[in-house]
Amino acid sequence: MTGAKKPILAVAIVVAIAAVAAYFYYRYSQKPQNVVLSGTLEARTVNVGSLVGGRVTKTLIDEGMHVAAGQLLVTLETETIDRQLSEQRASIAAAQAALAKAIAGPRPEEISKAMAISINDEVERRRQEYLYRYGIVAKELAEEAATKAKASAEDLRILQKGTRKEDIDAARAEVEAQQRKLETLMKQREETSVVSTVNGVIQSFGLRVGDIVAPNQTVAEILESSQLWVRVYVPETELGLIAVGQPVRVHIDTYPNETFAGHIASVSSQGEYTPRNVQTRAQRAEQVFGVKVLVDPNPKLKAGMAASVDLGVKGRAD
Repeated sequence: MTGAKKPILAVAIVVAIAAVAAYFYYRYSQKPQNVVLSGTLEARTVNVGSLVGGRVTKTLIDEGMHVAAGQLLVTLETETIDRQLSEQRASIAAAQAALAKAIAGPRPEEISKAMAISINDEVERRRQEYLYRYGIVAKELAEEAATKAKASAEDLRILQKGTRKEDIDAARAEVEAQQRKLETLMKQREETSVVSTVNGVIQSFGLRVGDIVAPNQTVAEILESSQLWVRVYVPETELGLIAVGQPVRVHIDTYPNETFAGHIASVSSQGEYTPRNVQTRAQRAEQVFGVKVLVDPNPKLKAGMAASVDLGVKGRAD
């Protein structure tokens, strides 16, 4: 080897060593970044209505209005149900009176009256039988008198014996049955007042006074604002870094300088290849798992806002 070629070879070796060193320095000096995934704030839609239906008498809401759980939204007519309630209370009173009478048993004056009726009917039976025997009256009249005397004698026997336990039990059961009917009517009466079951925002409402609402018809759709979440998709390679209950940080595009707290509520048990918020072909070919992140309640947040979720873990190095 000539003396001129030795310096060139030495330089080439030095350059090669420097290039390899630079590669490995860059490869291992790059720290993995936090896993940050994008999504949209979502909320549960709740449909409220009435089990009984009826004509609308009052509306107290409109679309976009904030409502609280238990707040009255719509009232329905109560004329028919109020009349049924009145009649049912009267039925209960009658059943209770019958039960009290059965428990007390027959009064002495009732027994005396029944005895007098029985004696009179027996006298009449004998008279009609005598007249029939001599051909003065028809056979039917004698038989009718005999039937009447037998019935009044049985009535007297029952009164003298007193009320049977079975009769008292039947009267008590009737009272309970009538009370159950009243409870059912009272629940139906409550259904004429449609209330919100959640804190939220009225998303859909179009009823007016006079409209007819069918049983189980949706009266209003409410977007539950007290519990928002973000659905993100975690690559399979990062799945082992997260767990249910793990705290996360949520960033909202509308509030770029603020951070909102949340936690991982659930992780899908089955992977998928085509989540809704993945755009590129390469990403669609990657196995991912859906993760639901609950965001702590905050009046600033609304469903539909773009969000980024910082899972608080470092992505695996390449």
